[in-house]
Amino acid sequence: MAGIRSASSLLLENASLRLQLAEAQDTLSAIRNGEVDALVVEGSSGPRVYTLQGVEAETSRFRGKMLEQVSDAVIALDDAGRIVYLNAAAERLYNFSASAILGHKQAALYETRWLLPADEPAAAGVLRETGAWRGELIHVRRDGREMYVDLGVTILRETADRPAGQLLVVRDVTERRRRDDQILVSEIRYRRLFETAHDGVLLLDPRTRKIIDANPFMTRILDYPHDKLIGKELFQIGLLADEAASQAMFRKLKKNKQVRYDNLPLVTQTGRLQDVEVVANLYEENGRLIIQCNIRDITERRRSEEHVNLLMAEINHRAKNLLAVVQAVAHQTAYHGDPATFVTRLSDRIGSLAAGQDLLVRNQWQGVDVRDLVESQLAHFKDLIGSRVFLGHKPAQLSAPAAQGIGMALHELATNSAKYGALSNGYGYVTIDWTPGTGTEPEFSISWKEAGGPAVAMPARKGFGQVVIGRMAAAAVQGVADIAFHPAGVTWTLTAPAGNALMPADGFGR
Repeated sequence: MAGIRSASSLLLENASLRLQLAEAQDTLSAIRNGEVDALVVEGSSGPRVYTLQGVEAETSRFRGKMLEQVSDAVIALDDAGRIVYLNAAAERLYNFSASAILGHKQAALYETRWLLPADEPAAAGVLRETGAWRGELIHVRRDGREMYVDLGVTILRETADRPAGQLLVVRDVTERRRRDDQILVSEIRYRRLFETAHDGVLLLDPRTRKIIDANPFMTRILDYPHDKLIGKELFQIGLLADEAASQAMFRKLKKNKQVRYDNLPLVTQTGRLQDVEVVANLYEENGRLIIQCNIRDITERRRSEEHVNLLMAEINHRAKNLLAVVQAVAHQTAYHGDPATFVTRLSDRIGSLAAGQDLLVRNQWQGVDVRDLVESQLAHFKDLIGSRVFLGHKPAQLSAPAAQGIGMALHELATNSAKYGALSNGYGYVTIDWTPGTGTEPEFSISWKEAGGPAVAMPARKGFGQVVIGRMAAAAVQGVADIAFHPAGVTWTLTAPAGNALMPADGFGR
């Protein structure tokens, strides 16, 4: 009969139901024992996953407690990009409460700015291929504050391997970026100073005493290429005498943290000798000890100092000579002169010395041109030069002692001429000429010749003026002075070896 099943079929169906009931009992037992988190149920639309509410609630509470404790911001998005969770750190970071932002798109929380245009598509590609991405970018909060953030993104998937959303872990790295930028700027500035400094800089390893870096100026000082300097000790590049001196320096440096040498001889690779100043410092750099040696070439400075010392010695010698001359002038003026005119005569003679000194200083003690000296001593008669006072034109540079002696003689001759000689009337004249001398033994000479003045007679007594134009002038050049009182006018001639009166080629007089 069609409507009645056989006993055998009923027995089979009953056995199948008993088997399914037994499996259901096993499943329920597993659920009671906490061995099952979810059930997969086949339906008309395919398999569906059902979580067991009691277990899921307990797990969610546990995970929520953990996420609230972490310092990084944690944000969960669903597959539509809506915010479904954010922890307390995220609320603080973006200045938004969870209740106000849940269910909104992430754009309501912040705006994303990528550091480079190519970063966004690259991140999307990595996320698509691997399911996770991490990198740095900028988040702009709704209140306008910009933050550099370290962002980690992980794709969340359902059990059926379908995307269910994203988990974002965000860390504010703005302060770290600021410090990193400061360090980078500092390193760039240091490197720029290191590369462009006009002092040599060596960096050494204190353990081995060997050079680990050198700036370009150091390579120029030593005539060494950079790669040849690396790995050498200081005594091997000519900076210290030997290995013992190098070891002594490092012992002192270890004790005092700084060593200074004000003047060290340095022989370069090409044999060039230089004087250098060395300052070495021992300091810590990122937990590692390092030695920095600053080396300054002081060769030119030393030469300048030696030149200054030579000049000072020369000036001291000349000052003593000048004071001796002033003393003699004062003594002789007082001895030979009229007490009533002593001050006037002494002032005039010291003024003559001062005029010569002015010329020497103006020429940096490199001698005095004869014509300049004559014009300075005849300054009171400058309007007569070219009409009643005629000067020679031959170039000649007198040494300092010669300029002092000849200058005082010219002053005395001009003073006497204005009182008694050719310049005392309205038509007399004076000719002053000089010759530097030539030949193997050149002789310098200078002469004073008067004409047209009152008749000249031999002086009744020999005053200090004659001492100046005679003995003192001759002594200044180690030469011979001759004065003649012809009726037509006074003549005076001074002759001496050119080497005693004129400046030598090196610029320094006797």
